Amino acid sequence: MSDLRERVLYPKAGWLSLGLLIVMALALTWAVQGAEWLDQLEFLPPVALWAILAGAVLGVLPLRVVGTLPIAAVAGAAVVLWAIGGEYHPELGQVARVEALRDDLVGWTYVVLDTGYPAELSPYAIGLGALMWSTAFMAAYAVYRHNRVLDAIVLLGAAMIVNLSATFTDLFGHLVLFVIAALLLWLRAALVDRQDGWQRRRVNENLEVPAAILRSGIVFAGTSVVLAWVLTSVAVAAPLTSAWRSFDGVWTTVRDQFEGAFGGLTNPQSRITGNSFGSSFTVSGTWISNDDEALTVSASRPVYLRTATYDLYNGRGFERTESTRRPVAPGDPLFTVPSPERPTEVEAFELERIAIQMHQTLGRNLFTTGVPLSIYAPILIHEPAGQPVLGGIEAANPIGPGEGYQVDVALSQVTAAQLALAGEDYPPVVRDLYLDTTGTSEATAELARQVTAGATNPYERAEALADFLHTDERFTYATTAPAPPPDRDLVDFFLFDENGRTGYCQYYASAMVVMARSVGLPARVAVGFAPGERQEDDTFLIREANAHAWAEVYFPGYGWQIFEATKGINPQFTRATGDPTVTRPPRLDDPRDFEFDDLRDPAANPLPSFDLVEGGVDAANPDAPTQADQARTGNALLIGVLVLGAGAFVWLRFRHLQRRWQLLPAGDRAWERLTLAAGRAGVGPRPSETIYEYSGWLEEQLPRHTEPIRTVADGKVWQSYSGRRMTAAATSRLERAWASLRLPLLGLGIRRWLRSLVRRRD
Repeated sequence: MSDLRERVLYPKAGWLSLGLLIVMALALTWAVQGAEWLDQLEFLPPVALWAILAGAVLGVLPLRVVGTLPIAAVAGAAVVLWAIGGEYHPELGQVARVEALRDDLVGWTYVVLDTGYPAELSPYAIGLGALMWSTAFMAAYAVYRHNRVLDAIVLLGAAMIVNLSATFTDLFGHLVLFVIAALLLWLRAALVDRQDGWQRRRVNENLEVPAAILRSGIVFAGTSVVLAWVLTSVAVAAPLTSAWRSFDGVWTTVRDQFEGAFGGLTNPQSRITGNSFGSSFTVSGTWISNDDEALTVSASRPVYLRTATYDLYNGRGFERTESTRRPVAPGDPLFTVPSPERPTEVEAFELERIAIQMHQTLGRNLFTTGVPLSIYAPILIHEPAGQPVLGGIEAANPIGPGEGYQVDVALSQVTAAQLALAGEDYPPVVRDLYLDTTGTSEATAELARQVTAGATNPYERAEALADFLHTDERFTYATTAPAPPPDRDLVDFFLFDENGRTGYCQYYASAMVVMARSVGLPARVAVGFAPGERQEDDTFLIREANAHAWAEVYFPGYGWQIFEATKGINPQFTRATGDPTVTRPPRLDDPRDFEFDDLRDPAANPLPSFDLVEGGVDAANPDAPTQADQARTGNALLIGVLVLGAGAFVWLRFRHLQRRWQLLPAGDRAWERLTLAAGRAGVGPRPSETIYEYSGWLEEQLPRHTEPIRTVADGKVWQSYSGRRMTAAATSRLERAWASLRLPLLGLGIRRWLRSLVRRRD
C-alpha cells in the first residue's frame, strides 16, 4: 500500500510534467478552435483536460493495459458526449442529449452514404472530440506509465501539424506556445534521466547542476522559438511557405475523395471545405457559397474564369477521365502540339493579357478564361486520357492571398453566323471524350430532339437547348433543391419529376451537356467563377458567391464556346457576339501555323501591380527578377549572416578556450583536454573517481592507447602534487600524448553512438 501511495503521490515523471502536458493540449485545442472548423467548439478544452488527467492517473496506477484501455474508452465516451451534448443541445436533459446526438449521427451517416453534404454538425464535433480525447490520453499515459516523453510530444505535435496544414488561418502563436511547453517537457525528462544515472552510479547530486541544466534548457527553448519566428518573418520564409503549401496537394486529394462527407462544412479557411473544384462533383441538393472576396481580375470585359472541366457523366454528377499531369514552365505555351483547345479561325479571336489576384487561397486551383495560351506562373495541366485537351489547370505552387499571376488568352469575338457555318468535322479526340451518351435515358434524348426539332445546324441546336433550360417556366433556380433519390438519374429527375425541376447551376449544366450530346453536340461541364462586379479601377471583383458551373460546346475552328443554361444567370457574356452577317473566314491549312501573338500587342492592356506568385514571370518585363529570385537573394543574405555569426561565435569560443588552456599548467591542460573530449564521447570521468581510477577505466575502453593515457594521468598527478614546474621535455611529451588520443576518443564516441542506436531498435 505504501508503494502505491508513493507511486501516486510522487510519480517518476513529476507533476510539473502534467502541467506542461496540459499547456500543450490546450495549445492544440485553441489552435483547432482558431481554425474554426465548426461554430461550436467550446467543448474541446474540457475534453482535453479530462483526457490528460485520466491518462496521468491510469498511467501511475498498477493496472494492465487490457484493463486500462476499456476504462479509458468508457470514460472518453462519457466525457465527449457530456461536453458536446451540453453545447449542441443545452435545452435538453442528459439522457435526451445523448438521444439527440444519436439521431444526428444516424441522419448524418444516411446523408453521406446517399447523397453527401449533410446538414448535421454535431457528428463532426463528436469526431473531433474523440480524436482529441484519444490523442491527449495516450500522450499523458505514455509519459506517466512508460516515461516516454518523446512519444507524447510526437502525438500531440502531429495533431498540431495536421490542424495547421489543413487551414489557411494564421495559428503561429499557438504553435509557439506548444513548442515552448514541449521543449520544457523534454528538458524535464532529460533532467530526470540524468538524475537516475547519477543514482545508479552512486554519485552525490549537486543541486547546482540541475539548476544549470534547467537554465540552459530554457535559454535553448527561447532561442529556438525566437529563431523560428525570425525565419518566418523575413525572406527566408519563402521556401518554408512553399514547403508548407505542399500540404495542399494532400488535402485536395482528401477533399476529392470525401467531398460528400466534408461538403457540409463551410469554413472558407479550410483546405478541405469551401469551394470545391476537384476532379469531380456530385449534385447534393445544396449549393454552399457566401459573399467573401475570392479574387480580382484585370480584364477589358467581364469574363468567365475556368479552372476544371469534366467529360464523364455518372448519373449523379460529372467527373474527369483519369488524366496525366504535365508541367509547364512560366510563359511557355500550354500546348506545343496540335490541340482542339487552340482554335484555328484567327479573325474570330482577340488576344489579351489578363491579371488575377487572389484574396484567399483556393488550394492549387488556377483560373483562366477564353482560350488560355501562356500562363506566367509554374503550372500543371490535367490532360484526360493523356490527350492534348484541358481537363484542368493547377498551380505548381499554391497561390496565397495577395499574390497574383498573368495569363495570355484569346477571347472569342465569334458571331452567330460563323458558328452556324462551323460544321461537324470534329477531331477524333473530341468525339472520343465529349460525345459519350452512356447513361443518357431515352426520355432525355427524346426531349432534346423535340427542343431542337427546328434547328438546322449545331449552333442552333445548342442555342435552342440553352434557351429551353434558361427560359422554360417549369424550371426554378434555388440553392437548396431536392436531390434525386438513389435509384434516379440526376438529369431525368431534374427534367421530368414534378418535384425535381428546381436546382442550381450544376443541375442546369448537367442537363445541358447530357441533352447536347444526345443530339450530336460535343459538350463538357466547366467549373470556376461567373463574371463579377466591375470596380472603380476597371477591375472585376469575384466573390465566392460567383462560383459556378456551366456548359461548353465544341465548334470546329472556334473551339469551346460557353452556353449559359442556368436560369437567373445573364447569358450576355457567353452568346455569340459581333456582326451577325460576318460569315466564316478562311481556315488555315495547318493549325500549327497559327500564332495568336500576331493579333495584337497584349502590353496595351495595363495591369495592376499585383504581387506575382512565387516562381512567376512578369510578362511585361520577363527579364525582371521574380519573387522566387528575390526570395533566394534574401535567403542567401540571411543565411550568410547566420553562418558568419555562427562562425564568429565558434571562433570566439575557441579563442577563449585557447587562452584559458594557455594559462593552465601543462599537466592540468593535458588532463582537462582529455576529460573534455572523453565527456563529449560519452565516457567522461565520474565526480567520485580519482585520476588513476578513471585513467585505468579509460585504458580498458582504449586498450591500444594505454601509454598516452598513463602519460597524461601521470602529468596531472605530478603537476597537482609535486609543487614544481614541469620541464619543457615533459610538457612536449604530454602534448604528443594528448594529440595521439584525439582520433581514438572520437572513434570511441561514434562506436558508442552506433551501439546505442542498435539497442534502441532491438
